[in-house]
Amino acid sequence: MMDQPAKFERQHVIGPFVVALLALLSVVLTLDAAGDYPKLFEGPGITLDESFNVQMGVYQWRVLRDAPRFVLLLPESVKDAFGPKSNYNPDHPPLGRVWLGFWHDLVEWLFPPSDHPAHKHGIRFVTDCARVGSATAFALTVFLIGMFATKWYGRAAGIVAAVSLVLMPRVFAHAHLASLETFMNLTYSATVLSVAHWWREEDGARRAWLIPALTGVLFGFALLTKMQAILIPPAVGLWALWHWRVRAFRPLAIFGLVGLAVFFVGWPWLWLDPAKNFYEYFARTTNRAVLNCFYLGQVWADKDVPWHYPFVMFAVTVPIGFHLLGLLGVSAHFARITPEGERAIAPRLRFGFMCGAREQLVLAATLFPLVLFAMPGVAVYDGERLFLISYPMWAMLVGRGAEVILSHLRAKADLGWWPIVASGRARGVVMTLWLLPQAVGVIALHPCQLSYYNLLVGGLSGADRRGFERTYWGDSLTRSELTEIAERGGLGATLVVEPVLHQFQLHELTLQSPILRRAQVRALTADEGKTITREGQSVFRVAFFRKADLLREDWDFARSERESGLSRSGVMLSRFWAESPKPRP
Repeated sequence: MMDQPAKFERQHVIGPFVVALLALLSVVLTLDAAGDYPKLFEGPGITLDESFNVQMGVYQWRVLRDAPRFVLLLPESVKDAFGPKSNYNPDHPPLGRVWLGFWHDLVEWLFPPSDHPAHKHGIRFVTDCARVGSATAFALTVFLIGMFATKWYGRAAGIVAAVSLVLMPRVFAHAHLASLETFMNLTYSATVLSVAHWWREEDGARRAWLIPALTGVLFGFALLTKMQAILIPPAVGLWALWHWRVRAFRPLAIFGLVGLAVFFVGWPWLWLDPAKNFYEYFARTTNRAVLNCFYLGQVWADKDVPWHYPFVMFAVTVPIGFHLLGLLGVSAHFARITPEGERAIAPRLRFGFMCGAREQLVLAATLFPLVLFAMPGVAVYDGERLFLISYPMWAMLVGRGAEVILSHLRAKADLGWWPIVASGRARGVVMTLWLLPQAVGVIALHPCQLSYYNLLVGGLSGADRRGFERTYWGDSLTRSELTEIAERGGLGATLVVEPVLHQFQLHELTLQSPILRRAQVRALTADEGKTITREGQSVFRVAFFRKADLLREDWDFARSERESGLSRSGVMLSRFWAESPKPRP
């Protein structure tokens, strides 16, 4: 039998709201990538895929914003906006991108950035404006995690769960990027936690269809965000069947059908040719360009990565203190034994698989993404990006682990064993001292938290020695790096960029950077740079140290007096240097 969910009360949301507000401010104040908001602190550099998300998000939002009422229900309008002759790219569902587009236009209107030219398709967009959309989704996710953890385990557990999500460096870094991962975290978490909280066996006839239908709407929103939503039905289905057997078929059917209906209704592109477009979308993950992954000192094609990659990456990219609390949240149950007569029996922690029904679903939602991407033939790349949805779920169990520790301390104090922790304030100090060391990664690596590794592999420097990837898709080309390039290169400098992973990368780099535009920097590929140096011209070179795509001969860069770069923990993440022309034979 599942726990009875009580009504939410005001005290359940105050702590998580404060943490979420601080999280929002901390991201928004540190998101400037390339000089659009020079008064803000710098954030991660513009990553390679942000322009696709922002361009499509702005396009779809403006179609919705500018269309007269009900006009999109007309077949001609749908074809004009989403058909093959339009500018629409159906590589991802629309909801996450529309969210980015909405926040882009709102921020651009409220806080106009530096002047930006129109895109080649006539769509003017600014990456930094759309990044606020991810920051807002991150804050909502933090609030959601904190609110449910408070409701399930208590106020302290809710605050610890929310804070732990903020202090997971990789999650915090993704919250700065105008990509779909952070919004996917929000819809995935909302669906799983709502099912865990409101589904129960004793529902009457009305609630027996209403609750599955409402949570099915959330599932539809997750499907409308990104492909990872397909991991929700296996977790929810196995969990419901385990607890209710055949009685689970009805709510599961309602949940799934409503989710698919919302998915279809919310994506007009599917209306054009439902059967063909459904197949095209779900088959696209197996028919796309190969992306490389650097792991254990070797470059792997995405489908050849060893099965243990997601488990190892999850283990080494979350602060160890949070892993310990999470393991307590999964395996520990506090057994409080009160004194009888004159003999006081100490409270003790019991270990084993002691999760309740809610925790079982949360744990399943944590593990299923890791299991999926460990399966042979499933493409894996970009560190934790594909299974980032596991991290908010783990934060819930971190909050439960914190409550286990605090309950143990409270009971010890009640028995007079540890009077030093008799007050709630003292126990709060204990938990604060536990949390503070976990914040080191977020602070020390900023704005390159996507290069974070925990002490299990010796931090970033140890991970580099052990053959883990150093950096992400260009996040280490930060505002300060671009400023130095413009200052040292001078007006009209030629800049060779490595690695180049798609045909629009260099165009978007210069277009989205006011710093490079003002300096009239010309960006070229490595092959184009070789041609220029052979002709006797000097160039500057910049590389972000992604070993999966950087040629081995470029791993060790020639040192020169003008060499510069960005490093953390003694590991070079990007480098800028001058290259003299090669003498002609």
